[in-house]
Amino acid sequence: MDLEKYKVNYAEISKIQATKYEDYYRNPSKYYVHPFRIIDNLYYIGDQKVCSHLIDTGDGLIVFDSGFQHTVHLMVQAVWELGYSPSDIKYLIHSHEHFDHIGAANDFKTLYGCKLVISRAGAEVFRKYPERVFMHASPNPYAYPFTPDIELADGQIIQLGNISIRCVETPGHSDGVMSFFFDMEDHEKMYHIGYFGGMGFNTLYQQALTELGRPLTARRDFLNSLQKVRNELVDITLGNHPAQNKTLEKLELLKKNPDSNPFIDPNEWADTIDTLTDKFKEFIENGN
Repeated sequence: MDLEKYKVNYAEISKIQATKYEDYYRNPSKYYVHPFRIIDNLYYIGDQKVCSHLIDTGDGLIVFDSGFQHTVHLMVQAVWELGYSPSDIKYLIHSHEHFDHIGAANDFKTLYGCKLVISRAGAEVFRKYPERVFMHASPNPYAYPFTPDIELADGQIIQLGNISIRCVETPGHSDGVMSFFFDMEDHEKMYHIGYFGGMGFNTLYQQALTELGRPLTARRDFLNSLQKVRNELVDITLGNHPAQNKTLEKLELLKKNPDSNPFIDPNEWADTIDTLTDKFKEFIENGN
């Protein structure tokens, strides 16, 4: 692989990006979040900027998203802090192919031997359009996309232990976005959990699509994907980034009142999808 083309070019990073992430890039440990239980054997192991989640299936661990490459030590610390070993991770599943969600994949594969998973469309982006991964924005100039062990098709099931995850193609934010749905029992009650793989539409400006060679129909794909999963029955909504589902705010509420779990909200999924739909339609109407 030609690593030269993945070297970071700071001149290409926008002032907004630099301002937003400079301290996070320089001092990632300041953004550590002590891992915590959401329900049953579902845990948060992300940081203040990017979400990652861990499931103990009873027959090994599944992790969603590997975050930035420069924060791999934070994820490893979170796994250890929960009392698990990173070598227990069997599947590292990625929601989409952007650098801030796939960055530590190669480290986990090399160190711990887990299987790296992403949608088939995301894998195609790695192979054919690596510029769409935005590795040039990574703080590590040598970070590069991974080679998947499993390329997911629409509707495919990932089964491990007592967990069965349904994988649904939901392109838009990127070509390879996938959303995930699974059930977990907690205190003799079954909960449906949903993870929409790419909620942001910052990648869907007309100029951004043109510069990356993506068709304008990606905007229609985003709307179609939202409607595709809008009526899923979801009790717990997971996010790509903590702000999307107020992960950290819910954590504070949970600390104050452990008997009332703010992550359990049967209305949040549909409300989130509807809000995204309305905001994106307004985004288009404003000529972006």
